[in-house]
Amino acid sequence: MKIAFLIQDISTEGGTERTTCCLAQELARRGHKVAVVSVFRNEPQPYYTAEGVAFIYLTHKTYTLRETILTRLRKAWRERALVRSCKELQEADYIICQKIAASFMAWSAGFGHKSIACEHYRYTMYNAPVRRLRKRLYSHMSAVVTLTKNDQKAFEQSGLKNVFCIPNMVSISPLPYQGEDSKRIVSVGRLTAQKGYDLLLQAVSLIADRMKDYYIEIYGEGEDRPALEAQCRRLGLNERVHFPGYCADIETVYAGSAFYVMSSRFEGFPMVLLEAASSGLPIVSFDCPEGPAVLLKDGGGILVERENVTALGQAILTMIQDPALRNKSHNESSAIVEPYQPEQIGKQWEELFKNLSK
Repeated sequence: MKIAFLIQDISTEGGTERTTCCLAQELARRGHKVAVVSVFRNEPQPYYTAEGVAFIYLTHKTYTLRETILTRLRKAWRERALVRSCKELQEADYIICQKIAASFMAWSAGFGHKSIACEHYRYTMYNAPVRRLRKRLYSHMSAVVTLTKNDQKAFEQSGLKNVFCIPNMVSISPLPYQGEDSKRIVSVGRLTAQKGYDLLLQAVSLIADRMKDYYIEIYGEGEDRPALEAQCRRLGLNERVHFPGYCADIETVYAGSAFYVMSSRFEGFPMVLLEAASSGLPIVSFDCPEGPAVLLKDGGGILVERENVTALGQAILTMIQDPALRNKSHNESSAIVEPYQPEQIGKQWEELFKNLSK
């Protein structure tokens, strides 16, 4: 089977780009002919790669998520002729469209009948007018794939048919856990409001004098870095919280950390929690929509009320002070990731292709 992924820009670093490459590689491993078609290109070389997968760039124009969704859709509309003329998209049996802009490009190029719209954000991410536009767009697609059952239900209740839930797969090859005696607490994500690092700093400020030698490293970059660094200084946390930036060897960081903390206000499906769990890390997380409650329903860490900084600080302190809890959470982590192994997720996608072919 010929399968093409359509994405705004595969060259950049991000969760969607990583999961695209992971799924593309798994489908190629299963014997499909797979191509990733990127309409835009910010970087000369892609941050992620995939064995056995062709990478095609339609333009060298840049693309950014900092623009409004309507601005991004207008950009997508202007490139519809290039999308329409792409051989890999023309010949594909199915086109997997990553996010709403890619789905819009596939539909505007006349490929909606064989396109699968993949949603990487929670259902309520956009305001009501955009949701109405999205519903109308997705009604012309072959199927819609969500990352969580809650989002699948929301799309179905809106009146859409052929909605399926297939979560993301574990996207790293973890190293053996070596963090039993580590004093490093780790978090990974874009430095943006969504990730709630301002809330994490508030939580740490409440317990800083009781953290002993423990400290937090927040890996990533983003537009909120100056504000977060200023907040860190204002709260007197420069010895407790560090911002190392991007890390090309995040597997080593995971393996050598004591536990993981996630302070997001919302998520589509938190890949970082899967990565952390696959590395054996205990987890402390806000119960934000969507995903953490599902991943931690059978253990693996501590889940606290969404955006409750006092509860988050106390949970971090509890994990620091209770080595038995850390060990228990570490032992439970393998069960968390088992349903999200590449082979399991690849199998679900092949079942979807078969269902759509009937």
